[in-house]
Amino acid sequence: MPRNPVRHGCLGLAVNAVLVVVANGENPVAIRSRVFEIEYAVNESALPLDSVQLWYTLDHGASWHESSPDEDRQSPITFTVPQEGLYGFFLVLTNATGPSSMVPTQATPPHLWAFVDYTPPVVQLHALRQTTILGQRVVQIRWTAIDAHFGSRPVQVAYQRPPDETWYPATSDPLTNTGRYDWRLPEDVSSRSVAVRLTVTDSGGHRVYSERQVLEILPAYSEQRSESMPVTTGGAGVASVGATMALTGSVRAKQRAQRLFSEALACRKRGEYRDGIARLREAVKLNPQWAEAFAEMADMLYGIGDLDRALNAYELALRRQPAMRSALRGAAMVYRQKNDHVGAARLLRTILRYNPNDAEVWMNLGDIAVYQGDEVLARECYTRATQIDPDATQVITDARRRLELMAEVSRRYQPNGK
Repeated sequence: MPRNPVRHGCLGLAVNAVLVVVANGENPVAIRSRVFEIEYAVNESALPLDSVQLWYTLDHGASWHESSPDEDRQSPITFTVPQEGLYGFFLVLTNATGPSSMVPTQATPPHLWAFVDYTPPVVQLHALRQTTILGQRVVQIRWTAIDAHFGSRPVQVAYQRPPDETWYPATSDPLTNTGRYDWRLPEDVSSRSVAVRLTVTDSGGHRVYSERQVLEILPAYSEQRSESMPVTTGGAGVASVGATMALTGSVRAKQRAQRLFSEALACRKRGEYRDGIARLREAVKLNPQWAEAFAEMADMLYGIGDLDRALNAYELALRRQPAMRSALRGAAMVYRQKNDHVGAARLLRTILRYNPNDAEVWMNLGDIAVYQGDEVLARECYTRATQIDPDATQVITDARRRLELMAEVSRRYQPNGK
């Protein structure tokens, strides 16, 4: 393990980190823990030690802070960080001949450097959408990634060709965190669908994956064709079903509708959204009051990026079942994609009228408040999400992580980090 000797009289000091190596100079090693140990070594002729004192700086040596002394005066010394950031460390050891050095000042270079980041990023991959640019198929990839310590290029995009589970890089180099990338599909992608996943990495070395999104691929020329909606009656999108369904209400018709619905779910599982939509089109013809089928159709339309028709289908589901959570939440997602945060919040609060203890909805409302720049409301919603449903363990974890990120960002943007 590398040593950095410092001498004073007959007192010799060598310091290094244990468990996580803390490097010297301008390239600190990342540490992903609030608590870690710094090991030091002293020449036997300098023993016994009278004191071991650790100093640290968070502003490149402009100011130094004294940490708790090493009571047993034996390596290692344990340090608990007060916050994330770049730390410089300096050890002062004292024996009968005096200290190894004076207390550090602005001119004192640290013995060791470490970058501490114990909070992983939060990343959300939004619905994929296919378009055509100059005759070439393009997938519009949109995302939201939040972290206080991102580097210049923290985002990597990978794709699969279902059913092949191998991940391939979509770009030769990582991307900047712009929240958007238009990916030109490689010519060798001939499968009917692709799956996309993001990986974000922060300066502390955390690596977080987004959820996998599947997009059914259309030929490049199909962008020029107008797609007919599953159910129409002269208006745009999914409207109401006319009275031409001769088998509506019959046992046989409902049985066939249920079979089509099951087939549609299987299509969705394979990523074949358009085939699933076609089956649901037939299902709602046979059973026009089937709210669940309209909601499932809307989910698949959302999956292929057809936001307007997805919203129309969600609204049809809600006309038949106004308290349907999946349809309310799905419509809120569409509004959010359209940057209509007011509309999204309105639908989410409708869910809360039926179930005020829905932790996931409170967290989603917090996300919307962040996009609207209302930090106070976002904190209130995230805090509520951590408190109202003890069984929602994953939501509680995610909401707490968001609160920690907001607190860290607030600290870092205040003068002198205070």
